[in-house]
Amino acid sequence: MRTRRPWSGPRRSRSRGPVHGALLLLGACAAASWATDDPPAGPYFPLHAGNWWAYEEIDEDGSRLSRETWTVVEAVAGEFHLRASTKRLDLLRGGGERRWEGDEYLRTAPGGVRKRYPAGRDAAVEVLLLKEPVGSGTRWHDAQGECEASTRGRCDGPRGEVPDCAVVVCRLGMPPATMVTSTYARGVGMVRQEVEVLQFLPGLPGAGAMLPSDTARGGHSVLRLTGFHVAPR
Repeated sequence: MRTRRPWSGPRRSRSRGPVHGALLLLGACAAASWATDDPPAGPYFPLHAGNWWAYEEIDEDGSRLSRETWTVVEAVAGEFHLRASTKRLDLLRGGGERRWEGDEYLRTAPGGVRKRYPAGRDAAVEVLLLKEPVGSGTRWHDAQGECEASTRGRCDGPRGEVPDCAVVVCRLGMPPATMVTSTYARGVGMVRQEVEVLQFLPGLPGAGAMLPSDTARGGHSVLRLTGFHVAPR
């Protein structure tokens, strides 16, 4: 959900490190575990004024790239104003530091959770974060590309294992140049987002196609949830 355009954010793939943008630190919640017989209630992306999520981004070598927080600051006419704050960590080694803040707007519609980016340096755009009902083979297309959602049972969160999770895979660009895999935990929100930027090689002469190269990847990073607060339903 984020301040970067497709992308999730979470505008997840716009300007972040080698792959993502930059992130801001927020203290993590105290550790706890969910009992397997008492799963969290609520939707895969719970929206309520005062909810917040803190994330850390790492690269493929495990180095920290950035930290980020999303905070729902208010709800007006069924739309939730989300403030995203980011801080780059990989720039600190060179003596620099960069921070960003941005605004996004989310709402729960009959077809799922939608996110609106207000007009700024880029034109305004609205995307579908998660189409509901979620099930294997749920697909959609919008401004961010081709997406598919499926349920996967359990996944890991900052307080332990969550029993009910959904995965959304989006392929961005034409031909697809970025693949974004987001994992949402019911009653928690997004717990993980993996972004892989692919390098493409020209296809056969005259074919006009592009082929993905396994030997030249444009970058890979993972955003993982480190702490959160979600108001009880």
